[in-house]
Amino acid sequence: MRTIFITLFQGIEVKNIMRTNVYRELISHSDTRLICFLDNQKRVDICRREFNHDRIIYETVEHFRPAFLDSFFQAVSFYFINTETIRLKRFMAWEETKNPIHFLTALINLVVAHGFVRRCIRILDYVLVRDTNFKKFFEQYKPDVVLLAHLFERREVNLLREAKRQKVPTVGFINSWDKVTGRCGIRLLPDRMAVFNSLVRQEVIEHVDMPESQVVVIGLPQYDIYTKREPHNRKKVWDEFNIDIQKRIIVYAPMGRTYSNSDWDIIDFLQGAIENNSIQNAALLVRFQPNDFFDETELKKRPWLKYDHPGIRFSTERGVDWDMSFKDIDNLRHILESLSVLVCYASSMSIDAAVFNKPVINIDFETRKEKLLRKSPTAFYRFSHYRKMLEADGVALVKTSQELIDRINEYLNNPLLHSDKRALLVKEQCGIFDGRSGERLAKLVTDTAKNTYSSTNVA
Repeated sequence: MRTIFITLFQGIEVKNIMRTNVYRELISHSDTRLICFLDNQKRVDICRREFNHDRIIYETVEHFRPAFLDSFFQAVSFYFINTETIRLKRFMAWEETKNPIHFLTALINLVVAHGFVRRCIRILDYVLVRDTNFKKFFEQYKPDVVLLAHLFERREVNLLREAKRQKVPTVGFINSWDKVTGRCGIRLLPDRMAVFNSLVRQEVIEHVDMPESQVVVIGLPQYDIYTKREPHNRKKVWDEFNIDIQKRIIVYAPMGRTYSNSDWDIIDFLQGAIENNSIQNAALLVRFQPNDFFDETELKKRPWLKYDHPGIRFSTERGVDWDMSFKDIDNLRHILESLSVLVCYASSMSIDAAVFNKPVINIDFETRKEKLLRKSPTAFYRFSHYRKMLEADGVALVKTSQELIDRINEYLNNPLLHSDKRALLVKEQCGIFDGRSGERLAKLVTDTAKNTYSSTNVA
């Protein structure tokens, strides 16, 4: 029996692994069992209801108190990379606190963010940190391979370290466009790394120090469902949100209260433009983020608002502790198929809509002048990963409210305008878009399990 360890500590891991062909392909092999690690029993119960199989075992590993050296090396990993995103985030932090320590951290960053220094620190991290939190699971289940889909998280680093000690091969998966250039460095390296596209592959080689031969482009497993275009039920979305079937749907995707105070103003502006016929024969649908909360007070002020708020949130704050059901994912696909124009600030929804060749407009102005850059939604266009996405020119940036109305009307009148640019965006950002990304990741995992463990290199 081949045993595979899989981490599911984040909602996006459940979405990208369990709710895709990755899980279906792995469990289809009768000689394979999956040991899945989650945060707590509540999340285990939810997964078990949907993925109840006699060859799946769920284990809970809650956040544990790290030893000093573990905390030290985790802190040091935040100096591993020096990108435009990191510099902006540091400025945002300084702007809020005015603490001169941020100038010191900038100097440390300049010293540490080099391949040789990172390699040395990784060796020390592996040798000196003596955690044993996952040792019992290796002794009990004797895994053949470990799949880690969020190597920036402390517990996954601990699991990876134990796998290396036990000489069990490992596969890392970069599950988001912005993690490599925008979060922190990866403390220990897996044997192989799966990535969405060539852009992230190059980032992993440059900032993570993975050998080129060990970084594999697989595409996006969560986008496989987008390739299966079923006969479109035109009435589904209109009926679900009680929208006149004759109206064209404009979807606004809020950035969320953590990073913007403009969302409700934009919602009111778009609704007003529709009501006064500046935008004709249209209806507004707001699709909130699954990992965020909206202000219930603001919502009650707008009883007319048609909106979708997918997902289950396990905490009271925005973050990684959420989940999306199959119904939520299917609803998103139907919304993307049905919308006429997507409007948003910086959002991965821009790529989702482009996959369906739907016009996308990004707002490059703010309704309220913010003193803090962190609260300025337009600042995020300067982040490394998003700047690369905009370079494909498949998304229209608008600088004023009038330009927003004009561009919406332009796309409503000519939905195929800029289709070629959207196709380029999809090609660059989605890597391989053929509905088989989940299969490729599953095959990479099983192939790695079959190979003899040949490397204990952590740096």
